[in-house]
Amino acid sequence: MRTTALLLAGMLALAACGREADAPAPEPIAPVGVAASDETSLAAPANGLAFWMHPNVAFNSLLIAASADGLAAYNIEDGAAVSSVPGVNVSGVAVSYLGFGPTATGVVAAFQPDASAFAFYRIDNGARNFAPLAGGPLASTLDIRGAVRGFCFGRGDGVETPSLYVVQRGKILVFNFEDQDSGLAPAANITMDAPDDLVTCAVDSDGALLTVSATGAIFRLDGEDSFKAPFARAQISEIGGLAVIAATAPEGDTPEGEEPAVYGQIALLDKSTGAVHLFDRTDGRALGAVTIQATDEIEGVTAAAAMGATGANLGGLYRDGLVALSVDGAAAVRFIPLNGLANALAFPVGAPVNPRGVVAPDEDDGLLINIEFVAE
Repeated sequence: MRTTALLLAGMLALAACGREADAPAPEPIAPVGVAASDETSLAAPANGLAFWMHPNVAFNSLLIAASADGLAAYNIEDGAAVSSVPGVNVSGVAVSYLGFGPTATGVVAAFQPDASAFAFYRIDNGARNFAPLAGGPLASTLDIRGAVRGFCFGRGDGVETPSLYVVQRGKILVFNFEDQDSGLAPAANITMDAPDDLVTCAVDSDGALLTVSATGAIFRLDGEDSFKAPFARAQISEIGGLAVIAATAPEGDTPEGEEPAVYGQIALLDKSTGAVHLFDRTDGRALGAVTIQATDEIEGVTAAAAMGATGANLGGLYRDGLVALSVDGAAAVRFIPLNGLANALAFPVGAPVNPRGVVAPDEDDGLLINIEFVAE
């Protein structure tokens, strides 16, 4: 299903009405320890993490970290600092794309609480630096009225431009954009009624919006009854990041002649313990929870300030994706590969989904002159 933000908001106009009481909280899950694979030292403790995928060289992809000191980008392969936007207080960060394939433009959205505004930057596909977003009235900032609890930025498969979702008390603001000279031009914006206790959100690869309450109830917003009952639920002390780790079905699970189905996991962070809870993306069942465990060279994570998770191919250990946690109170991010996490919780790993999308095939047969040959 390819869902645009406009269509989604239309379906959810009455979604918050008549919400049923949440089901009893599930029993706590004992997390499984997974050994840390890498650590990246940051310029400042991060309150938000996201990833940018390189168009051609997977291990030259970037970790994007948000902090009270600004934005910073680090090379996935060796943790080296690549680019930064210093001197501005940033709370949270998300990455999406304009266009499809290797030429798609990576766009960074970051909230600046001091200005009550979102700032947008593009990441140059060659130099990998932050640069102003060209074109359109919203090329640089978007002002927001009211307190922001959380936000997410993304698009569904086959949708050219991302949408920004902002979670506030009792509502979700939806900002739709159009591509204008590789910049963001505003389209129709919508306000959706929502429960008062939502704290953050994530955009699935099919365009559906997922959001989570302060009590650990995860809702998948894809119809009028989306808030009637949680799609998934966790026993969590302090809600952190929410993410969808999308992948195509493992080899052999797709009937011959059909496109591989998209499956994957929903990841939810408990900041107080550093535990990442996983749920099946398709049916919401709990898969278990993991913590990042210490090795001889890398410390573990017992409390986390932010989570980044992706199913994109970031090269090497992270060819199937990864989960990264910003260590609470420290300027460090620690990683575990998705395949290590899958081994610990016994779920299959499929082929990565490219967040840049796929360029539609050209219907032209490539010939300069179309010559029809009829056999006699």
